[in-house]
Amino acid sequence: MKILYTTHQFLPEYSAGTETLTYSTAKEMSRRGHEVCVFTGYRVRGSVDALHAFDRYEYDGIPVECFFHSNTSSILPRNPMEAEYNNSFYADFFRKRVQEIKPDLVHFYHLQRLSASIIDVCLEMAIPTLFTATDFWLICPTNQLLLPDYSGCLGPDRDTVNCIRHLTAISQGKKIRSALDRIPDWLIAIGIRWIKRTTFKPEKGFIPLVRAMTFRSAYMEKRMNRIDRVLVATRFMGKMLQRHGLEGGRIRHVPFGIDQTAIKNASEKGTEKDLRVGFIGTLYHHKGAHVLLEAVRSLPTETALTVKIYGNPEQFPEYTRSLRSIAGSDRRIEFCGTFPAREIGAIFSGLDVLVIPSLWYENSPLTLSFARAAKVPVVATDSEGLNEAIADGKDGLLFEKGNAKGLADIILMLCNDRSMVKKLSEHARTPKSISTYVDELEQIYRDVMRGHAAV
Repeated sequence: MKILYTTHQFLPEYSAGTETLTYSTAKEMSRRGHEVCVFTGYRVRGSVDALHAFDRYEYDGIPVECFFHSNTSSILPRNPMEAEYNNSFYADFFRKRVQEIKPDLVHFYHLQRLSASIIDVCLEMAIPTLFTATDFWLICPTNQLLLPDYSGCLGPDRDTVNCIRHLTAISQGKKIRSALDRIPDWLIAIGIRWIKRTTFKPEKGFIPLVRAMTFRSAYMEKRMNRIDRVLVATRFMGKMLQRHGLEGGRIRHVPFGIDQTAIKNASEKGTEKDLRVGFIGTLYHHKGAHVLLEAVRSLPTETALTVKIYGNPEQFPEYTRSLRSIAGSDRRIEFCGTFPAREIGAIFSGLDVLVIPSLWYENSPLTLSFARAAKVPVVATDSEGLNEAIADGKDGLLFEKGNAKGLADIILMLCNDRSMVKKLSEHARTPKSISTYVDELEQIYRDVMRGHAAV
């Protein structure tokens, strides 16, 4: 088959879960003889002109087409809020490239920075499509279903009042935020309904931005239901997408697979003098590294443990500074930066416990699967998504979201009872391999393509 994959960002500059999953899938498909190509976005600052909006490169034998995305670029529609989900400039480029490539199937792993408008391109050209939901972008423009106070969100309400409040909180100055805080929800809802109905359509100011935000949910619901199959790794993700209009018959439950070749023999856990605790992930607030550091700092300095924090300190430097401030001069805590994928086995061989202290609804993070392959017990937030994957007390431990004391109690218990570390390690479930995952994808691809051929 000739398969085109899309993702919002890609290797080598970006190497988080979605990028790694897209790469591993494309690489395995290529190994099996399929012809693959990756289309990706690349966030840039400043304006980009049409002649320099695209680039091509190759990563580990995989051809990559890159779109340089900027919210202030003159090539985008005038309304940046609409361009986030409906980018006609990119759709036109995508149409031309698809006409040249003639893929048998397009598999979307993410559409942020590219926009959902390319779903329509595939539909008009009768190309089978799949979407793997690695986060909540189909529902939420910030991907995370988190409110400004980091409490969980169930998605846009009827008039998108919660979305307007959220986006204002993260994008506007203090005066505008304070003014909006004083306005009750019912009055904001009236204003939103007027904006949706009015024939007064200015090109600048907040009215077109609000209008675009209010139309996003309906636009995305329509596009979701034009995709042949939507693949979810957790039941919670499927439930949330259905809550926001996705037809249940399009959903398939397909947990992710990982390339386990870098993990050789799992070392025995809990036998070192210090309990070796690790965090691996994006250093940003919703991933919760600060919760782990607060838990560690609350423990007596003589507690026998070391903590390694793996993540890119430059991606969100302000948050990284806050982490270093929490850590202070505590010698138990080490910031280790990032590491090449080939070293992940060595990283996990140096850990006794992996902590996933996320504040958002995690969607089956790949680090959890790698930890299982290395027989490293996982201590994680007790929230939807994570608690589907972890049997509390059997192959991992759960604690209340954001509760640093609860996490500290678990870490101290594991420090004092290494037999529990050993027990959890021995009960770690073997994760799905990338080979098995791709087996499942190939079957779904064939089913979808047969369905198109029969029409």
